[in-house]
Amino acid sequence: MKFNLFRGEGRRLLVDTLVVLIGVLAALVLNNVREDMLAERAARDATERLIQEVASNAEELRSIRGRVERRISALRELQANIPPGRSLKDLLEQFRGYSMAELNASSWEYLSRSALVDSVDAGLLQEAFTLYSFNKHFDRLNGQIQDIAYSELFVSPEKAAVAIDISETIMWQQLLWIEELLPKYEQFLDRYSVAERPEEVGVVRR
Repeated sequence: MKFNLFRGEGRRLLVDTLVVLIGVLAALVLNNVREDMLAERAARDATERLIQEVASNAEELRSIRGRVERRISALRELQANIPPGRSLKDLLEQFRGYSMAELNASSWEYLSRSALVDSVDAGLLQEAFTLYSFNKHFDRLNGQIQDIAYSELFVSPEKAAVAIDISETIMWQQLLWIEELLPKYEQFLDRYSVAERPEEVGVVRR
């Protein structure tokens, strides 16, 4: 007895096989679509957190700029008339101490080190990389401030004038870097935080 693929049992077997294959393929397609949607949503959420972090850092830079400008003026007044026998530590209240930049990087570190980076616009990532790389300069200045605050210069009356000069130099460097970096922050926010469809900002559509 010959087996005919297109009659009787053969036809039913073929139909059953096709149904199973179609079901498997449909399940795979739906699973891939679901994974793409989840990845896109995660990338969108991570990008939004990054933009919020950049906005927060920009506000921190604006705030520091004003404080540093006022403290430079106070240091200049002190330098013109340093009270005898007083260290810079003794004069702390008169110039209100140092202002150190506290720039956040947690959202950037999470996004840049995760698999989500492949779903984010390359231009946004490049600009963010530039911003966060520059932030490290402020970490170095923060270290210099801590060094002087724990040094002999800070507590020695004989070295008060030198301590004031060094402190003013550090603060001027803070201002110069703020003036250079803040426009880059603002350009980033102008480009990526304002859009007709903010839910898609910075996300690569698959």
